[in-house]
Amino acid sequence: MDSRKGQTKNMSLTEELAKLREALAERAGLGDQLESKREMEHFVSFRSLREATEATTHFEQAGWQVDADIEQDQHSRFPLRVYRIQRIDVEHAENALRSVHSITLKHGGSYDGFGAVFIEADGTEPRGFFGRLFGNP
Repeated sequence: MDSRKGQTKNMSLTEELAKLREALAERAGLGDQLESKREMEHFVSFRSLREATEATTHFEQAGWQVDADIEQDQHSRFPLRVYRIQRIDVEHAENALRSVHSITLKHGGSYDGFGAVFIEADGTEPRGFFGRLFGNP
């Protein structure tokens, strides 16, 4: 969000995919089991309630779940959290991002990022924040 102008700057799909690949490579390096299914969420926002409502319908028809509490935020936007249970290996995560990004832009929205929980291999002792940060067990 460019707070000076009160507008969201859309990154291109190519930029978003590069950001996704970088995040997945980092996760894999830290031991995330990318093949394990978990909730992958995407954050999008729209200028109007109508756009958000129409996008919600489109997302649901495409197999996504959407947080149904559509309210205007402090930036006069209507943010949505779009999510589903899936693997987050590169192929599945990229396909998901392409789908969400396309639907978002079709309805005049802005793509604001993604997230997913970290899943360690069975039997692996979870590392603390600083251990993950500095690569220590």
